[in-house]
Amino acid sequence: MTSEECSEPYIRIAFQYKSALDQLVGKGLIDKDFADKHKMAFYDSLDEERLRTSQKIRSQTEIMRRYMRGMTCGDMVSLTEIARQYTEDSPGYVIQSWMRSRNTLEFLRQWENDMNGEFDDRSCEDLIHQAHTTSLTVTPSLWIRRTHAVGMHVKQGKGGGVRAYPEIAADFHLWLDSAERLALVRLVREIKIG
Repeated sequence: MTSEECSEPYIRIAFQYKSALDQLVGKGLIDKDFADKHKMAFYDSLDEERLRTSQKIRSQTEIMRRYMRGMTCGDMVSLTEIARQYTEDSPGYVIQSWMRSRNTLEFLRQWENDMNGEFDDRSCEDLIHQAHTTSLTVTPSLWIRRTHAVGMHVKQGKGGGVRAYPEIAADFHLWLDSAERLALVRLVREIKIG
């Protein structure tokens, strides 16, 4: 697929997205400021994805599938912001530390297997093995790239960071906050006893 052929689906999806938002604003279901904010985020991520896919284009279907996965990032929680509550200097390092744990990787693997039909479980197994037999540091970007994971999203540059679905963010938060983790364990125990 040429660069021009690659651009066509992006133009179509951008037009359809704008049209859908305009209809929602017109019907009073969302306000204009909300729509404008999400349009800008949509267009930024669309440009970013178009650049990535133009470097290695598989098929038009793959391009659209990847982009549609990225559109769901609005429901995600910022792991970077959660980490900043514990360290202002290096939230990325905190996230990498969380991902060093085999339990974390197995949790992410379970989430992806439950939620993502395109998750590459074999690559995940290889990545987990490499992480524990070599000095490989598993980062969110590496995790996403190698396994085709959709549970986390990484945005580079200003205003960037790592975002994840609520269940993944909750696991990260519990890993950081031992008091919260203990409270949850006690709550589960009370429910089982009661």
